[in-house]
Amino acid sequence: MDFLKPVFEGGRIDFAGQRLASHLSSALVVGSAVVALLAGLATQRLSLCFYTYVCGVVLTYAVVLLPWPLYNRSPVVWLSRKAPATSNDSVSQSLKTLVEDVSDDSDGSSE
Repeated sequence: MDFLKPVFEGGRIDFAGQRLASHLSSALVVGSAVVALLAGLATQRLSLCFYTYVCGVVLTYAVVLLPWPLYNRSPVVWLSRKAPATSNDSVSQSLKTLVEDVSDDSDGSSE
């Protein structure tokens, strides 16, 4: 089971991979339903129809739920984190002034 360790540890998928997984899950579930229906009709056995469909759903889970490397072909490059604002920053100074002005107005005295 050590061969599955990298699959679970590196389990990242990108947005295109999510779209691919969604399309694959829909196609595989519908395809397994069609194959199950045809197998059930050909043999006239309802149990074979159900077992075929269950096998198709299990195959769909194995293909879609595991984070396979094909789902991370175009990874997202995130922006780096900005440095925290310092007190010398003009925006923080203006906000500080605004807060002081509001607190001066709210002292309860009216003009």
